[in-house]
Amino acid sequence: MSEAEQEDNSRKKKRRIIILILLLLLLLSIGSCAMWQFSQPKADPGATVQAHEGKSDEEVIAELNRQAEESRMTISVSAKPKLSDGKVRVNVSNVAENKFSQTFTLSQDGVELYSSGLIAPGEVVEWCEAPDAHEGSATVTVQGCDPETGAPSGNPQSVAVVIVAADLSGNQ
Repeated sequence: MSEAEQEDNSRKKKRRIIILILLLLLLLSIGSCAMWQFSQPKADPGATVQAHEGKSDEEVIAELNRQAEESRMTISVSAKPKLSDGKVRVNVSNVAENKFSQTFTLSQDGVELYSSGLIAPGEVVEWCEAPDAHEGSATVTVQGCDPETGAPSGNPQSVAVVIVAADLSGNQ
């Protein structure tokens, strides 16, 4: 092999080594960027972020307790609704202390049997029309609603109930 060919082979080897080093650097930087991206905390779309800078632990706790109290809602429903002539005695009560209106649905076997309108604080829905209801397990789902717009607010809460036949003899 001539000296010119050896020098040409030497340059080709150097070029290959440089290209290989550049490719490795490129892969390392891509890997570093990917690791950084995946290590970043992801935002929870249902979370609310609040800054409490400059507040003592007691002030933060008091503020959080105040917010919890404002958004608290009591749910009152019959655990054993009575079935009579296509009606179910659910006794859904939106207690007067609640700050939200409510709606509720009665479901059985995965089928919605009844859906209420808005129930203001202090109001009660004693009976609902549910001609397809039968004795057995059912679910009452209560949804808090914005007091001004009536739009759903917060997470609905479900209560498992057991529908029983009403005692038509007059006994409770």
